[in-house]
Amino acid sequence: MEFIRVFLVTLAGLLVVYLCVDFLQKADDFIRYKAGIAQVGAYFLYNLPSIATPSIPIAALMATLLSLGNLSRYNEIIAMRAGGVSIGRIMVPVLAGGLIISVFGFVNNELIMPVYAARANFIRNVEIEKKQQKVVFQQRRLWLRGPDNSIANIDFISPDRDLMLGVNIFKLNPDFTLRQRIQADSLVWENGAWRLKGSRKFTPSGDAVIAGSADGEIFNVVESPGDLGMIVKRSEEMNFGELWSYVSRLRTAGYKAARYEVDLYGKLAFPLSSLLMVMIAAPLSLQRVRSGGAGKGIALAMLIAFAYWALTSVGTALGRSGALAPIPAAWLANILFAGASGYVLRRMHQEI
Repeated sequence: MEFIRVFLVTLAGLLVVYLCVDFLQKADDFIRYKAGIAQVGAYFLYNLPSIATPSIPIAALMATLLSLGNLSRYNEIIAMRAGGVSIGRIMVPVLAGGLIISVFGFVNNELIMPVYAARANFIRNVEIEKKQQKVVFQQRRLWLRGPDNSIANIDFISPDRDLMLGVNIFKLNPDFTLRQRIQADSLVWENGAWRLKGSRKFTPSGDAVIAGSADGEIFNVVESPGDLGMIVKRSEEMNFGELWSYVSRLRTAGYKAARYEVDLYGKLAFPLSSLLMVMIAAPLSLQRVRSGGAGKGIALAMLIAFAYWALTSVGTALGRSGALAPIPAAWLANILFAGASGYVLRRMHQEI
């Protein structure tokens, strides 16, 4: 299918351009840290799915314009119209291609990008920049060593790295037998120290609660929020299920999760941008058949593409600030573009 072929070629071209620009921006860092060719190559290889995510809708837009534009250039659309083929019938394969690309984008966001993005960050931070991981990470939980023979087991850390949830602190005797256990809802970074919130003290056996809490007490782990940066997952490093679970934990702990909720619903909304780009670009690119307005159609399509990114940015900013609910914030661009594409398709149908 011509549309898919043009899409793949365009996507490859966009990825090459982005990789070249990204390499030039990071070249000084690679030289400073004496990174090897294999390390640099692996970093960019694992970064490809993250680069592809914003490139896929642009490639879909350009594939629509170029594939239908070629048909127009050689008067093939006129021949098909003369043979009784409607404009809607001509557009069906392109729209189907847009749907396939949207599904591919969703699969990339859910299954490929989270794993590859985490690996790319590890390669850059640990293998290239030689940063040391100062925590132990086992079975999705963190272990931090504190003073006076104490250790802490952490369930979640916020991306801002100033909040830890699901905290269990084990205070040990000199012979490493358990002296006391403290269970807390959270550890919060305040005034240069980690402070306990919503805490309860337990006896060594764990079957009795000691009177009083440890709220406000300082648990002086060596690690600062900056030291935790390498192991804290960003939204793009989590799939929908993981991010949903993370948002639920933040809500349960009573912390605002609007920022991450927008990212959560965006994981469903953004892949559809490819289909919307096709729905907008297809009727505009076919205008050259009727009015010779190819240049106008292409320019308008590109303008609409930039409008999509602007609306996405506005919706994200409004949602994260709490000015707009997370779901409409994440879907703002899609809702407006769906309406615009419906209007364009209806106008084209009326003019035929």
